[in-house]
Amino acid sequence: MMPPGSRDVAGNASPLAAEMLASVETELQTTLQELIQAPYAEVGAMVRHHFGWEPGGVPGKRIRPLLTLLTAASAGGDWRTAVPAAAAVEIIHNFSLVHDDIEDASETRRGRITLWKRWGIPQALNTGDFLYIAAHFAVRRLMDGGIAEATAYGAERELDQACLQLTLGQHLDLAFEDRAGVTGDDYLKMIGGKTAALLAAAAAVGARVAEAAPPVVEAYRTFGRRLGMAFQLLDDLLGIWGEPDATGKSASDDLRQGKKTYPVVLGLQRSPAFAHSWASARTGSPDVDALRRALEASGADRATRREAERFTQDAMDALQEAEPRPPAADELRALARRLLGRDR
Repeated sequence: MMPPGSRDVAGNASPLAAEMLASVETELQTTLQELIQAPYAEVGAMVRHHFGWEPGGVPGKRIRPLLTLLTAASAGGDWRTAVPAAAAVEIIHNFSLVHDDIEDASETRRGRITLWKRWGIPQALNTGDFLYIAAHFAVRRLMDGGIAEATAYGAERELDQACLQLTLGQHLDLAFEDRAGVTGDDYLKMIGGKTAALLAAAAAVGARVAEAAPPVVEAYRTFGRRLGMAFQLLDDLLGIWGEPDATGKSASDDLRQGKKTYPVVLGLQRSPAFAHSWASARTGSPDVDALRRALEASGADRATRREAERFTQDAMDALQEAEPRPPAADELRALARRLLGRDR
């Protein structure tokens, strides 16, 4: 079993969180290995490479499955029975990453060469599709642990709905690259699907497996969705103004690559000077410092932070409404603070 990555939001995990993460890693490996039989060994090699299970590899952050398990526990359930659902959440996340890397032409992820770059686009697409199907097998393993069939299929429907929203959000993200006049509201709708939908489902699935009442499930779903919105907006800030030592990437990457993140969308709406500089940068080498100064002059950085703070407060209000139970409630709040405080 591979340990959780050292550079992740769930770092310095408590004994409870560490036990949860270890259980998820074991479940992931068991589920995926059972589905890959001999003559398909190369599929297994691709999966191990992507998940960071090769020697020297670093697995992902596992934020979403940890959210599922902490929610299950804080909603009054036995988190161990929710481990198959948490694994399904993580597999879906990785299915989306494999396809995202192709669509974004990303050559590396977590310090490793991406699947499409190493094995080619057709095989990477196929492996992503395999992971999508594997997630359905994973969530049905809930019934092996005594979870009622109706609850297990309810969790599966929750994840399918998240996948639908995720792919629609990704469509918008790709469409925005060449679309003029993208508004802040357009952008928020996009990240509501691409980023927030799976975090919402991760929390809701945990509450479902705990057999929480529908209003409680909805409160946890809202918590996850608002958490996802705040997370993405803060990530957008870090992509332009973050400290490289803290974020692990250059603070100029997003501007240099021409990403239409929320501050950029606001800048294009508010500042003709920034819009002119942005258009000029698309045909030549961008002056990142000048673009950053123009964004600051437009107030886009401050407006983005205010919006992130609004979603953060909404998330914590929803969590309070769910009335989470200790000790998992404290862990859940701590995870949210770490997730939303990466720049501090």
